[in-house]
Amino acid sequence: MNPQEMKPQREAWYRSKTFKRFRRNPLAIVGSVLLLGFVAVAFFAPAITAPQLAELRTARPCLRDLGIKKDEALSALRNPLNPVFWKATLAPPPTCYEIPRDGYSPLPKPPSEKHPLGVSGGSYDILYGLAWGTRTAFYVGFLVVGISLAIGIVIGGLSGFIGGTVDNLIMRITDVMLSFPGLVFVMIVSVIFGSGLTTVMLALALIRWAGYARFFRGDILRTKAQEFVDAARAIGASPLRVFLKHVFPNAIGTLLILASMDVGSIVLTAAGFSFLGLGAPVGYADWGQMISFARGYILGTAQGTPFDFWYVWIYPSVMLVLFGLAWNLLGDAVRDALDPKS
Repeated sequence: MNPQEMKPQREAWYRSKTFKRFRRNPLAIVGSVLLLGFVAVAFFAPAITAPQLAELRTARPCLRDLGIKKDEALSALRNPLNPVFWKATLAPPPTCYEIPRDGYSPLPKPPSEKHPLGVSGGSYDILYGLAWGTRTAFYVGFLVVGISLAIGIVIGGLSGFIGGTVDNLIMRITDVMLSFPGLVFVMIVSVIFGSGLTTVMLALALIRWAGYARFFRGDILRTKAQEFVDAARAIGASPLRVFLKHVFPNAIGTLLILASMDVGSIVLTAAGFSFLGLGAPVGYADWGQMISFARGYILGTAQGTPFDFWYVWIYPSVMLVLFGLAWNLLGDAVRDALDPKS
C-alpha cells in the first residue's frame, strides 16, 4: 500500500459537520447576509456617496485629498478600475469622514432627488453619514474588541496557567477593574483626557479586558484538567509547549465567539457616547452622532411632531439595530455549530 494512502485525509471545511450545522441554521444565514451587506456598504462607500461628493460644496477637502477635481468625482469614485476608487476604499483621508453640508439650516429637509435620504439639522447629508458611518462602526468595533481581547488573553492565560500567587494577584486586579461601572469610567477618562472618539475607544478597551481575562482564565483551568494535557506533560513536553499546543487552542474558541458578539454592543456603546457629546465630533460620520442631530425633534418641537422629521433619526437607529443583530446572530450560530452536544 502506498504510504500516502495510509495518511488520514483531512476533510474539506465546506464538507465538515460543523459547517453543515452552520449553514442549516436559519439565524446563521440571516446574520451572514446582514453582515455581508454592511461589509459591502463600507467597501463601496465612495461609490455610494459619489453624487453627494460631486454636488456638495463643502466636500472639496475630501476631493482634494483624493487628488481629483469636483467635476470628476462622480466618474472617478464610481469606477472600481480607477485608482482613486481604491485610494478612497482602502485608505480614505480623514476629511472623507466629515459629513458634507448643504447649508446651515437648523431644520431638516425631507428626502429629495439630490439627497435620497434627506438632510438632518445643520444640513448634514444623511446618506453620506450612513455609508461612511458603517466604516466607523467596523473601525470602532474591531479596534476596541481587538485591544481588549489581546490584553485579556495575555493576562487571563498567565493567571490560569501559572496559578498560585500570580493567579491571586491578577484576579484581584481584575476584580478591581470589574467593580468600575463602565459608563462612569468612560466619562471620567473623557473628562481627564478630553472627549473624542479615540478617547472613548481607549477607555472601553481598558474596561473590557477584565471580563475577557476572567472568562479565559476559567477556560484555561478547565482545559488544564483534561487528560490529554496530563499526557503531554508525562511525555516530557515543556510548559510553554503544553500551553501553546494543547491548552491555548482548546480554550480560545469560546472566547472568540464571545468577542465577536461584543462587536455590536461596543458599537452601540460608542454611539451612545457620541449621542451624549463625548464621542465623535459634530459632523463626523458616526451613527450615534447622526442620531444626536435629531435630539430636538425626537420628542416633538414647536416646528411639529417627532414623526415630521422621522428620516433624521430612523435611518441611523435602524443601522445600529441591524449591525448589532448581525453580530449576535452570527455569534450564536457559530457557537451552536461548534457545540458537539447540538
